[in-house]
Amino acid sequence: MKTKNKLLEGILIGVLLLATNILVAQTNTSPVQTVCAGSIAEPYLINPPTPGSTYQWSVSGGGVLNNGVTSDNITIDWGMTPGTYTVSVVETDVNGCSGTPVTVDVTVLPLPSLTTVTSQIACVGGVVPDLFAVGSSPNWYTDIALTNNVFTGNSFSTGQTSVGIYTYYVTETLNGCEGAAIPVTLEIYSVPSSPVAINEAVCEGGVIPDLTATGNSLVWYSDASLTNVVGNGSAFNTGQTNAGVYTYYVTETDVNGCESAVTSVTLEIYSLPSSPVATNEAVCEGGVIPDLTATGNSLVWYSDASLTNVVGNGSAFNTGQTNAGVYTYYVTETDVNGCESVVTPVILDIYSLPSSPVATNEAVCEGGVIPDLTATGTSVVWYSDAALTAAVGNGSSFATGQSNTGVYTYYATQNDGNGCQSSATTVTLEIYSLPISPVSINEIGCEGGVIPDLTATGSSVVWYSDASLTTVVSNGSPFATGQTNSGVYTYYVTQSNVNGCESAATAVTLTISPFVSAPLVFSQTACFGSLIPDLTATGNSLVWYSDASLNTVVGNGSPFSTGQTNSGVYTYYVTQNIGSGCESAASIITLEIYSLPTTGPINHW
Repeated sequence: MKTKNKLLEGILIGVLLLATNILVAQTNTSPVQTVCAGSIAEPYLINPPTPGSTYQWSVSGGGVLNNGVTSDNITIDWGMTPGTYTVSVVETDVNGCSGTPVTVDVTVLPLPSLTTVTSQIACVGGVVPDLFAVGSSPNWYTDIALTNNVFTGNSFSTGQTSVGIYTYYVTETLNGCEGAAIPVTLEIYSVPSSPVAINEAVCEGGVIPDLTATGNSLVWYSDASLTNVVGNGSAFNTGQTNAGVYTYYVTETDVNGCESAVTSVTLEIYSLPSSPVATNEAVCEGGVIPDLTATGNSLVWYSDASLTNVVGNGSAFNTGQTNAGVYTYYVTETDVNGCESVVTPVILDIYSLPSSPVATNEAVCEGGVIPDLTATGTSVVWYSDAALTAAVGNGSSFATGQSNTGVYTYYATQNDGNGCQSSATTVTLEIYSLPISPVSINEIGCEGGVIPDLTATGSSVVWYSDASLTTVVSNGSPFATGQTNSGVYTYYVTQSNVNGCESAATAVTLTISPFVSAPLVFSQTACFGSLIPDLTATGNSLVWYSDASLNTVVGNGSPFSTGQTNSGVYTYYVTQNIGSGCESAASIITLEIYSLPTTGPINHW
């Protein structure tokens, strides 16, 4: 390597040649020559050279001859071993005559040891440190070829401020020999970006959230000048509980130890709004259930004291309750910050209704005594309509004033101490219309004959023997009067409907005519084959029967031709009728047709 300050630039060798080309004594001049160990391509030359001559160079050691060992100039690469070495050259002229060797002693000086340096780092925007090298007047270069010397001295202020890696090369010089360069770096790191953090807001009395930020090696400060560290890490528990705005400052430090610009983070603890004003409500079951109301902003209704179940929003809250009971709700107010107040409990009391009064329906027949309607209860009120808008009476007994047939419906309620009216008990007064009188036929019977029953058409028929209907003699139809003697008997028959109402009476007569004697009759006989006589009887409206039960009529009037011709005994029954239509008892009359005698043969003895 060529040194920066070379004492010997070349060897000046003068060679004096005679004009007659006869070799004469040669003279050389050599200053004291030194070279730094490791110098490369150090030049040596004959000055001036002799035209046509060749030169033979040699070195005693410590270096290596390079190109042109026969030319008038050469270069030597000197090694690292210090010492004094001899460079020799022998000239041969064009005549082939060689001169006396010319020599130069070259002393190879040792190089200085490497200087000690320390690379430096810095964060952009911070204080950039000087680079420092140990030694005597070290030289600082910006390039590895050592062409750009920027400073000489131990402490070197680079002047760099931007992010980057800056490399410098430092050498040490001893006896004019500059040693090998050692690189040294200044690295200016970029600052990490400020951490990302979220401001937090919370209501006083709630769970205070940690402040959080995203980044590495986070540090939290309580002041903008970053003098008071209050926490480390991504989550920072401030410990604040009172209402107020608390500002903190968080930075991120990267692996190079560079701290970012600060991010300010606020924790705002809002004060709570006052509790809403609300009114308890009470109502009777079955009535219109009022909404619960409260005064405040952004009201929220809950069904539980722990405020976990929201059931409504706004100033008016329809509970939806209809059954009797005490229902407690809890209402809060929320302000513009979303902070919910302390709860206000509100009660809806739905009173159970008293039981409906006990009442009895009444039913009566038209024309009878109309009974009052009655109900058992407290503060009974009677209404004529199911909507309970028309009150017609008060108290347990109510006279309706009705008399005409029809169904009259009334509604009775009772009221308790809370002013609650029971559901209505429906009570009816039914005035039944009377049934029409039954249809009946007067009967005529004959004394001694079969006395007909009296009959009537109707329901639940009742027979009386008197017009005032005080003496019941039978029920149903027909009615066997039990009368047998001749005479006119009058009875009174009514019918009752399913409602038990009895009709007006229908008068019915049974006329029993006096007894009629059986007709006078004479039985007849005849011989078979002769004229068969008619049967005769004395009486009125005679009727002839072939059977004793008088079922088969075979003739009327007298005489009666039987039409019989065969021998035998024929029995008939004859009755008579008088003007009352009564048929007498039957008279028995016979017709006997004798068979003729059978005469045996005449025998002659």
